[in-house]
Amino acid sequence: MPHLKRQKMPKFWPLVRKKKRFAFVPIPGPHPKKECFPLVIVVRDIFKFCETGREAKKIIKNKEILVDGKEITEEKLPVGLMDILTIKKTKENYLVLPAKKGFEFKKIDEKEANSKYCKITGKRILKKGLQLNLHDGRNILLPKEEKDKYKVCDTLKISLKTKKIENVIPYKKGADVLIIRGRNRGVEGKLKEIIIKKDLQGQRVKVEINREDKLFKRDLIFVVPKGA
Repeated sequence: MPHLKRQKMPKFWPLVRKKKRFAFVPIPGPHPKKECFPLVIVVRDIFKFCETGREAKKIIKNKEILVDGKEITEEKLPVGLMDILTIKKTKENYLVLPAKKGFEFKKIDEKEANSKYCKITGKRILKKGLQLNLHDGRNILLPKEEKDKYKVCDTLKISLKTKKIENVIPYKKGADVLIIRGRNRGVEGKLKEIIIKKDLQGQRVKVEINREDKLFKRDLIFVVPKGA
């Protein structure tokens, strides 16, 4: 399906719903359709590098935009949580963060743009070794001996050049976290307690936000570096 009706697009997309009937739809990729932008919308409607979809496609086809350090030519590539966007012409770098009304593009320096933070969403032991599944669709294969070093919900700092793990930010009491979905989207807090219960709701966490403790499903938080 090349397009979707604007009435059904995510509310945070910066498009007028009644002016035109259709909008670009992101291709299947690293982020859910309701939690991302197609790259063409980022270029045309967020950064306003051009006025039309055709012009935005040309910019992308000319490899003027990098996502996570890679030159992109697919205009419908999904851009979402913690992605690193680089504008070749201006040498500017942006980090995609959750915000109250969807996402914000935070400007970062070149050094920060060399690494990406990824949340571990799954962990499996395979014949070849330990496989870590990350929130942006990528998988990392490690020796089985490292299985106790990582756990689901830890955050990895990954070099975009070498693809190697530079640091592990553990999912534990006292960690700084970012709420990535829901009414508190984009709000930062401190992890006070991990509540493990064998019920349908799964694991939950207690997070202190503005001196008030609130409960969240663990899928709604992202562990971030101290002072980030």
